[in-house]
Amino acid sequence: MDRSWLRKKNGFTMIELLAGILISAILMAGFYSVFFSQQTAFSAQEQMAEMNQNIRAALDLMTREIRLAGYKNSTSTFNGVATATSNSIRILADLNQDGDTADENEDISYTYNAGSLQICRNGVGLPVADNITNLSLQYTLKDGTVTSAPANLADIRKITISITARTTHPDQRTGAYRSITLSSDITPRNLAS
Repeated sequence: MDRSWLRKKNGFTMIELLAGILISAILMAGFYSVFFSQQTAFSAQEQMAEMNQNIRAALDLMTREIRLAGYKNSTSTFNGVATATSNSIRILADLNQDGDTADENEDISYTYNAGSLQICRNGVGLPVADNITNLSLQYTLKDGTVTSAPANLADIRKITISITARTTHPDQRTGAYRSITLSSDITPRNLAS
């Protein structure tokens, strides 16, 4: 009796099957590693973009409004900068030319709240920017000196704003927050020359 058909099996041996499973597992681990690193990089870039957008929007708003400090008609006598400290500023502008600064958007203050990491406009609960780690205001006076607390507000000629922001979440690899600092020099057009 011919039993050669017993030796000709079509299929895999146990060793071939285990080797195939092992190679597949190694390939899957590699694919997962690439996917995970790409996902981490995407998340980090998304947070950086959000942080940049946040800080640029706040700096742009503050620059535009501070540039209007002191705007008034010829009969008004108020000073364009009402309060000036190292982390807050209050500006006045008679935008509708009615002789006072009592209307909406004519008396504007920006303050930094270190506890909530926010810059707030007019002290309301809605922040201008979140995740701000520092707001620094420097004032250049008419004699050229630079200070963070001017004695005479009428001497202010230029305001330098520096804002430092951080990402919402720490970096997954290092555990540290990524941060960026942007600055803007503002010369209000309507302050005394």
